[in-house]
Amino acid sequence: MVLFLGVACIFGGFIMAAPLFMEKSPGLKRFDEKITPYKIIIGLAILIIAAIKFFAPFHGGGKPLIPVFGDLVPSAIGILVGIFISLDFLESLKGVKEKVAAEGRKGFWTRLKSMLQRYQYPIGFASMFFGVLHWFIFKVLFF
Repeated sequence: MVLFLGVACIFGGFIMAAPLFMEKSPGLKRFDEKITPYKIIIGLAILIIAAIKFFAPFHGGGKPLIPVFGDLVPSAIGILVGIFISLDFLESLKGVKEKVAAEGRKGFWTRLKSMLQRYQYPIGFASMFFGVLHWFIFKVLFF
């Protein structure tokens, strides 16, 4: 599961930060166009992986920083990334769509969406950083 959370954070962070570089790189724009139909699946997969690691963390064997930087921060950022990537799908669900319309501008979903859009690039870069850090802390890259 350690490997999956790292991959999820890195790939999700890349998807979130990609629009920043799309004007300069036509290849990146083509990549985004190709994965657009699959963003719902990617976002939900990242959300599920991060939620599982958030609620069932590794306890580090007595090392105090491993549970925080090893699981808690990457899982929390992974949940935000998963929500951001699959936000269009989550908003299209029947109950959520009605709730968004009823609550208006001050509703939870509207505030969450505006916050995630405002901090899209920092969250994306943090997700990639903590995904790599997650691998280094658990020595996944160094069998």
